[in-house]
Amino acid sequence: MWDKDNGENDFADCELAWCSFSSAVRKFKFRWNGMLQQDMKNKEARIHPTQKPVRLFEWILEKYAKPGWRIMDPFLGSGSTAIAAERFGFDFIGIEREQSYFEAALARILRETAQQKLF
Repeated sequence: MWDKDNGENDFADCELAWCSFSSAVRKFKFRWNGMLQQDMKNKEARIHPTQKPVRLFEWILEKYAKPGWRIMDPFLGSGSTAIAAERFGFDFIGIEREQSYFEAALARILRETAQQKLF
């Protein structure tokens, strides 16, 4: 469960971001309140209406993924899952049916992972 820590407003306070049938629900707290994000130094541009922070997927992969796994996201959206998977060295498959979101996600993924490969 992602606790958005977004204060008093009309937006959802939390969101079920990932589900496991073999372990208890865990909470990840990361502020995402419109223009305010927990990590303002590395603020993510919003390109999708239901975009999740990369840090959320890094947390999920750190806790639940095993080395050598291939990660698949059937709702690629803004590419946050792909960026997190790349940072941890996982193979990744992403599916997005909306061409405009696919193109925006691809550009974001290439931009984010190209910076990573420079170091």
